Amino acid sequence: MENLNLTMFKQYDIRTRYNALSDSLKERLYNAIAVYVRDSIGAKSVVIGRDARLYVPELAEGIARLLRKAGLDVYINPLPISTCQFYYSCMKHRESAGIMVTASHNPGEYVGLKLIAPEVAPIALGCGPEGGIAKIKELFIADAKVEGDRQGKMYVINYLEDYINYCMKLSGVTEGSLKGTRIMLEFLNGSAGSEMALAFQRAGADVELRDVAPDGFFWRGDPNPIIESSIAPTRAAMREGKFDFGFCFDGDGDRVDLMAPNGEQIVPGLNMSIIVKKMIDIFHGTKMEVYADVKAIPLSLCEIAKSGVKVHIIRNGHSFIKEKLRENCANGYFAAEEESAHYYMNYPYDPDDLSKGYAAIESTLFIALLSARCYKEDPAAYERAYKLQTSLFREREWPLHCEAAPEKMPHLMDEVENKMRSLGATIIKDMDDGSDLDACLMRFNLPQTFSADYSLEGKKWVQVAQRISRSEEAMCRWEVVSNDPDLCAEYNGYVKEITDRYVAAGYAKY
Repeated sequence: MENLNLTMFKQYDIRTRYNALSDSLKERLYNAIAVYVRDSIGAKSVVIGRDARLYVPELAEGIARLLRKAGLDVYINPLPISTCQFYYSCMKHRESAGIMVTASHNPGEYVGLKLIAPEVAPIALGCGPEGGIAKIKELFIADAKVEGDRQGKMYVINYLEDYINYCMKLSGVTEGSLKGTRIMLEFLNGSAGSEMALAFQRAGADVELRDVAPDGFFWRGDPNPIIESSIAPTRAAMREGKFDFGFCFDGDGDRVDLMAPNGEQIVPGLNMSIIVKKMIDIFHGTKMEVYADVKAIPLSLCEIAKSGVKVHIIRNGHSFIKEKLRENCANGYFAAEEESAHYYMNYPYDPDDLSKGYAAIESTLFIALLSARCYKEDPAAYERAYKLQTSLFREREWPLHCEAAPEKMPHLMDEVENKMRSLGATIIKDMDDGSDLDACLMRFNLPQTFSADYSLEGKKWVQVAQRISRSEEAMCRWEVVSNDPDLCAEYNGYVKEITDRYVAAGYAKY
């Protein structure tokens, strides 16, 4: 019996190596998705986008064929586009479901699918009509088939110019307004190049484009800005080229890393603390609640709060964050940031008429343009942000692989939590609304929430973040950050003392 490759059904998308999908498995997957969209979602049409990967055109065509067989109309952009441009396309067809064929930042041999429901609502494992991806997995296992041949219609769409115009208007960037800024744009041969280059050129910036041609071979390396071998040449080029700043994007363009003139990343939370003031203006001050990633450094939370917004810690996960923004839009929530360089906002369907509603999505073009505008208007704010960042000491999130004994992971994490509690930590395991944080924050000499008038000046503090990864199998992760190097090393050492024992016992490995 053929291996069904059920591990491709992930927490937030469907993703696997291409060679793990036989022709029969692909057909089985196409059928399951078509049945789900038609019967569980009840949509009459679907928007399809795809990135630059070598194998995604085949999947896009196969899914479109079965959707049409199910009687659904298909709106497809056959060119490589970013996931963010795909989201905008779905905003133009808000009654439609959507499928983006992409594997994001993964190596070139991966393929995947990101799915959304009408009104640009996220679909994930347990999120979406009838359980979202869980229902698709159920249909896949049952070998559900599309019956009949009703043949919906196919329409080719392209909203590149519309998307650029929308983002420029929303960000307040006008033609020529970025003249005098020198900016590096690195695309790692992903699919965001056209929209970014055209927008920044129209805005008058002096841009240096690197790896702009979409190329699924990803010859530079995996299209992931966190991989040093992929991004190192660009860091060196920035240091040599006297750039004001730079942006680097992942394979499907939904991640945007802001780089200082020396090529180092400015952490997303600190960038958020600057651009959030302009975001508030978009909503005319009617929305003042934001979410920040569970790993956001306390310094970032403190700086964001100074803008007058209330900052709420949120668990990781793109779909989860978008759904929370959707749910709480009427309660004043308007934006979120993740330390993985993902930014989210409740984007208005019509910037001139906010009563038409919002879509909780990502738009790296908007974020990049807004960040560039903020730099142009106040470069000292970014100089200060970078200086604040260099005052921190950080053991970046490090993994422990527990494949040998995954059942030990809860015990291991309980040990770490209990150790930190014995040292006097404030333990945070729930969001403000009582939802599970799916992580554990352990803070020393820090408040649970940050207000506009709170200051970290003169305090020595530590934060330890602990979580189980939802995108890798049997993996725990920790990150320690402090404004004191000795405290950072000391508290990271407490965690390592515990994890070392589990490694020595053969339960885990680094």
